[in-house]
Amino acid sequence: MNNCSQHYSTLWVKRGEGLQHKQMKVSACIVTYKCCETSRQAIRTLLEQTKGTDLTLYVVDNNSQDDTLERLSGEFPDIVAVQNRHNKGFGNGHNTVLPMLDSEFHVVVNPDIELDRDVIGELCRYLSENPDIGMITPMIRYPDGHDQQLPKRDPVVLSLVGRHIFRKRLKGIVQHYQMLDEDLSEVCDIEFATGCFFVIRTELFKKLGGFDERWFIYYEDMDITRRARAVARAVYYPHTYVYHAWARSSSRKLKYFIILVLGMFKYFNKWGWKIHY
Repeated sequence: MNNCSQHYSTLWVKRGEGLQHKQMKVSACIVTYKCCETSRQAIRTLLEQTKGTDLTLYVVDNNSQDDTLERLSGEFPDIVAVQNRHNKGFGNGHNTVLPMLDSEFHVVVNPDIELDRDVIGELCRYLSENPDIGMITPMIRYPDGHDQQLPKRDPVVLSLVGRHIFRKRLKGIVQHYQMLDEDLSEVCDIEFATGCFFVIRTELFKKLGGFDERWFIYYEDMDITRRARAVARAVYYPHTYVYHAWARSSSRKLKYFIILVLGMFKYFNKWGWKIHY
C-alpha cells in the first residue's frame, strides 16, 4: 500500500440515491535482475508520485543471487517482495504475481523507469472513463526529455530487419512501423504497446494468462498487445509521460542479438509470416 500520499483523486460511484467516493485499486510490478540501484529509483519515484490510487507494488527478483530483494525490502517496507528461484525471463517474472492480483488495473513497469508526476493515476482515470480500452501506454521519454517514439504497428519481417540491419534502405517501412506517419499528439489506437511501461485492466491481464512465456525477453509485449486487442482497444496517451533509461542490449552483446533473432522467428511462427505492409 502506498502511504506516501495524503490526498487522493477519486471516482464517483452511484449507489442507491447517493454518491460515494471509490478509490481506484491498482497493482504494479517491477521485475529485477541484478539491478538494485536502478530498481531503487523506479520504486522510489513510483511510490512518491502515485497519488491517485490505492497502490500495491510488487517487486519480483528473478534470482539475482545477491541481496537485491533484501535491500529493496528494507528501504521500501510497503512493497510486496517476491523471490523467484530461477530466471525464466521478463514475462515469467511478471506472471509470477498473476494469482496475487485483486486490483482493477495493473501496471507493468521496467526497473529503468522513473516518474516525476502521477502518471499511473492519470492513466487509470482515463481507463475508468473509457471502458472499451484494455491497455494504455503514455509517452516514453529518454532521461534528457526526448520522445523515444515507442508506439508501433504490428511488425512485418522487413520492419524488424530494417530497424536492426537495413535502416536506411528500408526507411519508409520502418517509419510506418514506428507510426511516424501518424499524428501522435492526441490519444490514438496503437497495435503494439511497449513492455517498459503500460497499464492493463487486471481482469484482461488474467484472462490472457499474462505474458506468453515462450519469449525470454523481447516480443512478449508485441504478443500481449495483439492478444488484448482481440477484446479491447490499446491506446497511446501522449498527455503524460515517464522517463526510460533505455539501453539496447541487443546492440551490445551477441547473446542478446541471438535472442532477438530467435524471438522474431517465434513471433512470426505464431502470428504468421508477413514480409511487408
